[in-house]
Order: sequence, then C-alpha cells, then structure tokens
Amino acid sequence: MEHRGVLFVDLDNCSFKRKSNLSFFSFFFVFLFSLNPLFAAPIPTISQKPTDKPIDKAIRVKVHNGGEYCYAPAFVDGESYIYINDCSSSSVLFARYDVFQRVAWKIKNVWLCMTAPNSVTGVGRKATADWDYIKLRPCVINDPNQRWIITGRVLYTADKKFRVKDHKWYAYISKNEGDYYNHTLSSSMDEWIDTIATPGNMSLKTSLGWKFTGTSGFYMYYISDDGSKPEISDLYYNPENGHIARYFPAAGLLSCMASQQSFSENWNWVKWLFCNDNIPDAYDSGYWNVSFLVGREGPLLDYRGNFLRITQYGSNWGMSYTAKPSYLKQDTENSPKSEFVLSYDIERWNRYAMANVEDSLPYCPAPGKKQDVSGSKQRVKRNLPSNFQLDEGWRRRLYDIATTTPSTSRIPLGQGICGICLLHAFQMLAELQDRFPHPPRQRGYFFDLAPNTDPVFSLRRRYPRLHRAIGLATVFYGVPVTPMADPVNMSMRAAAATAQVILPNFDWVQSPIATDQSAIRSAILDLFNAPVGTMWIGLSVYIRPNGTTGRHALPILRSPNGLIIIPTNTPITTANFYTYNLALRELPSSDIPLILSRITQIRNPVVTAFATLRLTEITAQPLSVMISQSNCTGEGEGRRGNQQSPTSASVNQCDSGRCPL
Repeated sequence: MEHRGVLFVDLDNCSFKRKSNLSFFSFFFVFLFSLNPLFAAPIPTISQKPTDKPIDKAIRVKVHNGGEYCYAPAFVDGESYIYINDCSSSSVLFARYDVFQRVAWKIKNVWLCMTAPNSVTGVGRKATADWDYIKLRPCVINDPNQRWIITGRVLYTADKKFRVKDHKWYAYISKNEGDYYNHTLSSSMDEWIDTIATPGNMSLKTSLGWKFTGTSGFYMYYISDDGSKPEISDLYYNPENGHIARYFPAAGLLSCMASQQSFSENWNWVKWLFCNDNIPDAYDSGYWNVSFLVGREGPLLDYRGNFLRITQYGSNWGMSYTAKPSYLKQDTENSPKSEFVLSYDIERWNRYAMANVEDSLPYCPAPGKKQDVSGSKQRVKRNLPSNFQLDEGWRRRLYDIATTTPSTSRIPLGQGICGICLLHAFQMLAELQDRFPHPPRQRGYFFDLAPNTDPVFSLRRRYPRLHRAIGLATVFYGVPVTPMADPVNMSMRAAAATAQVILPNFDWVQSPIATDQSAIRSAILDLFNAPVGTMWIGLSVYIRPNGTTGRHALPILRSPNGLIIIPTNTPITTANFYTYNLALRELPSSDIPLILSRITQIRNPVVTAFATLRLTEITAQPLSVMISQSNCTGEGEGRRGNQQSPTSASVNQCDSGRCPL
C-alpha cells in the first residue's frame, strides 16, 4: 500500500530506557533558547498571606463554677483524653489553633489533635452514642472530627452541631444541648483564638490494604503491626518524613513500619519501631515512597528503593517484607505481591503535591471554601469541544513540540520510562487542555521548544523535582509487582503511573491491552465510538522490519470525522511543517493499516500490543481548593505552584483565613 503525505520515522529512541550525553552544540542551542523567556513580560505576583507565627500556650477555660482551669492531655485506661486540670499542673501542655482548624499539642515529638468522637458525630461511621468523650489522635488533614470553630469563646465542632462540655472533668460532646457542664475559653485566650497558626504537620489517616483472590472469591486484607487482618487498621502517613505509623492511645506514641534490609540483602522482614513527627535531614528506615500509585493502588518503596512485599500463602501469610527490584522476578515462593491499596486521600495528596511541583495548580492562594470559587476561577477539566478544529497556530505548535528532539544522529537523554515520544505526548495534551481553543502560551508546558534539541534538558532546568520524580519510574520498568505480570503489562502500568505524576490534575483510564491482531483492530475501532473531543495517549509495541522490538507513544484525538493521530519525536531533518501538517489529517475507520502505520510511525508495522490512556476529568474536589504553599504565583493564571515539595512550614492562609479541610 502506498501512503502519500504520511510521516514515517523509525525512532529507536522511543524505547523506554536510553541515556547518553548530547553534543556541546545541542547544549549551547538549548542555553540560547532558554534565554528567550527572560525577556517575556513578568508574571504579576499574587497577594498571599503566610500562616501566623504560632502562639502556643495552655488552653485556659472557665468552668460552670466560675473557676479557671486548663486542658491537659491525659493517657488513662488505654485511651487519650482531654482532662480539665489545675493550670499549675505539670500535665498542662501548650497547644495551638492552626490554619486547618485543629487544636494541637506536640507531645513527645508527636502532634496530637483534639478529635470529636465519631460515635456521636457520625462522621466516618454511623452515630451510635448520644454523648462521648473527646479523644486525642494523631493530627491529620483528612479527618473532619479534628476541625473546630470558636464562636463567643465557645469551642464547637466545625459544623457547629456540638459544643465542647465537661463531665467528671473530662471534655466531651453531646447530642443534648442541655447536658452539663458548659465551659468557655478564658478572655486571656483571645489572641490565641485570632492567631491562624502554622500547622505542626500535614499527615493523613489511611489504611494499607492488599487484594487476595482465592478460589472462593475476592478479599481485602489490611496491614498492621501484627500482620494482615480483614478489619481496617487506621494508619497515619506523614508526607514530610514518609512515615506510615500506628497510634497507641494508651501512651500517645507512634510505631512506624520500618525497612531492615541492608544493601547486601536481597530481602528482609519489615519491623515496626517507635517513631515521631520530626523531619530528619535525610530519609530514614521508616520512609516510604507512595508517589507512584495508579489512582490509589500500586507499589511502595523504602528509602533504599526496595519494594514492599506481602506473602499470600505459606506459614508467613500476610507478613510484610522488602525486596530489591532485581530480586522480584525470582521471588515467587508463596506468590508474593507488591501492589497495595491506600485511602483515596493519599491519591488526592499525591495529585496536589505533584501539581504544586510543576506549577499546575488552579489557585494561589487556595480559596478555602468551595462556595468561594467562582465559575470564572475554576479550571474545568474536559475533553476538547465537540466541534474542535486545529488551526494553523495549533498545528505549528504541535510541530514545534514534535521537532524538539535531537537529530537521528544523536541518542536522546530520556528520563525514566519517559522516552522523548511519551514526553512529547504529555506536553501536547497538557497544552491542549490548558489553552485550547485559545492560542498556546509563549512557553512550552513542561519544556521549552527548540528544534534539534533534547527536551529533557529544559525539563530538568525548569522543573527539577518533576524531572527527578519521573526518573524514579525507571525502577518500575520490567519489575513484576504482581505474580502474573508480564513485560507488556509492566510497561503499560509504568506509563500509567507516570501519567498520573506528570499530569496529576486528570484521571487516566487505561484500556485493556490488546495483544493479537483481532483485538488490536477492535481496540482501534473502539476509539471511533468515543465522543468527539476525547483525548488519549496511544501506546504501542511493534516489530521492526529488522526483527527488533520498538515502542511508541503519541496523542490520539477523536475528531468530528475520525481520528487525528499526532506524530511525536520527529527530528526536523526528517519532516518539514508541510509534511507534518499532512500527517494531522483526520483518518477514517475504514483504513486500519494506515492507522497502525500512524500509531507506530513506521511503514507496514507488525503491532504486537496496543493500549490507550484516556484523559478524563477528576470529579472530586481537589486539595488545591483548601491548601496552597507560599510563593505560589507560578507561571500565571491556571499554572500556580512553587515547584517545591509541600511542607507544613510553608502553608499559606486561605482566602477565607483558616482552611476548612
């Protein structure tokens, strides 16, 4: 078959792992090109207000008899309570009222927060009690029971349904407003009340589960410090030190899951050790990397890059251990796995953290309340319009992205599994969803555009933390996290995890992997059934004429009259704009061989696997509505962030003052 006006380039450098140095000429060209943004109009600075310096002090209250007493953390009868004690007592400790509406004490270097009993509030479970005592629990940003408002010097739960009272000198809440005894904060607490204090931590409550499929069905088990159980175990993840901990209410202590594996060992059992909320200078044995989940499922890595594992059979059933990535292929006894399920809030955190790193948050500062977000300020995540047309300006932009690649005589640097083609695909979709139908921004979304240069240099210079994050995906390449994983599945899963890292403001729906000719044809025809405006990243594996295996990634758009397949990784020496523009014409469903050629960018390919990642909107409220970091002006409207990993010390106040998570 003759294909006229079609772009065919056999690109070895789209394989997942390639590294080399570029010539001095390429580096110098990138350097000169990178100077251009310095002469662009400055980005207007956004007014932001940092959190207030904490005024930590004893919480003084006036009780029903007119006396003045203080809140004191109390660990009695296996629980953590708030006791109303004489203010001179040594058990009375200083507390703060922070930006997240939490009342927090730092006890033995663990941040503990005043937590309303969910047996009364019904938050997180069914309400079963008319009254109950207030507890102390590790401070988190995802437990509404830790949110408090103060009106008229009276402490209420954030929904103002329950007032803090005292019974037998312990703080409690009740459904009955007439229950005794009421108390109020002392007038000496007014400055403390008005201080929107820096938070001590930004931990999240989660569980750590794993799926077991047996002969009788599907089951979920949850990891705790004494093995796996069918009951959910509350754990606490601190993203600033990477700790995953269990709480002991009898003593107010944390016990963290810790890796014991040395550099010389292939594997070793996990151990639980006492820990705290302090942030060490370097990651310690209690650190776990949870950033490469697909949604809320995926592997966890320790501070040395070893995989967390779980045994599914045998005498050590349900026990946790770590293993080197290189050991996983031979680690098959008792069918272990490295795929875990965390809470949805961990996924929300990962998305927020990466969006802050790459300047793709919609708000600076965070509004604080969803009702304060006007329609004009909300960033709508959507497909392209149903009547979209790529004008010449956008076609030239896609060409400029595709030709930001070394000539065929040079091997590109690449990053992680992110070969040039996949990096181009991410940038193309990012720019289309960010600006279309308006003209593109002056700068590229992730990397600056310059023909005959490697985009990874620009990516590393502009977003060094994003560059490092996607580089970590290298460890997932060829690693079987589940017993039945094959190389194609491993590659596709790594691409899906990278998509969530590099474009965190979207959900990505992975298609089934088609591996025979009939299934591949059906998968392509299914694309024509999608609504006009749908956007995918197409992932293909194919056999070249010389018998070697190639891989390729590129964007696919469902257009009004077919599909538009956008070439990526196109050296300028192989195609001018006229040729590239011809390749952007709509393709009908009647020419599957031509579509396969376009998907792989070679003539007459033998495609052995095909899958897609479909870009969809996130329906849940993102954390960016309620958290922002200092210096978050970023690259302008719709592209906010400070390019740093979020920290509790750098949290901004919200537009509404405190941030009602």
